Amino acid sequence: MKIENKILDELNSSSLNNINSLYILNSHIENLNFDFFESNFEIIIENCIINKLSVHTCWFEQGVTFKNNHVMNYVDFQMGGHNKKIINVTGNIFHDFVSFFDCHFEDQLIIEKNIFLRGSNLLGNKNEGFANTFESEVIINNNIGNLDLDGLGR
Repeated sequence: MKIENKILDELNSSSLNNINSLYILNSHIENLNFDFFESNFEIIIENCIINKLSVHTCWFEQGVTFKNNHVMNYVDFQMGGHNKKIINVTGNIFHDFVSFFDCHFEDQLIIEKNIFLRGSNLLGNKNEGFANTFESEVIINNNIGNLDLDGLGR
């Protein structure tokens, strides 16, 4: 499924049945909702403005490329990851806090050239039972903003 140069009010994971890939390019999305979603296909989201991104309990099993986007809201990525392929987050601007809570990354995680205006707890919460776990290589380069904050950013 390819969505390009669109203005969407909402894209909900429940509408993504029977597809083998999802490409969202150069679009404006009011609400992109991947809550309680397990993707078994490739996802690429590039050059988009997303007013509200929801990824609570989202497992990107076949990986995701999230590149050159603007995300306007507080992001709560709880109990996520579980990727069998690379998660690549590159060149984005996150306008609010990005909370990674109890995420488990199985394959490579790339976080590069992003701007986290209010920071993130990706590498924080070290001594807590809900700290993130990483089984494979984590590449973190050239980001702006603190990625090792503790707490949930609220």
